[in-house]
Amino acid sequence: MTFSLKMPMKYAHDEYLGRPSCPKCGTLIVAPETSAYVSDNQIRHGWSCVDCDYDFRTIIELSNPDVYA
Repeated sequence: MTFSLKMPMKYAHDEYLGRPSCPKCGTLIVAPETSAYVSDNQIRHGWSCVDCDYDFRTIIELSNPDVYA
């Protein structure tokens, strides 16, 4: 799997599955406000920036969900 950046580094995740930076202002977000189990291989997180109040979502896709069961 290849991770390619489509935005400046200050807006990129600090690690591939780590905490994201706000897409609007670049502030590092500490923890998601919500998390939801979507399917066997997807988890959705809802984030809200404390500096600019921008809300956004990320989805984590697990490549082999049986490993985590």
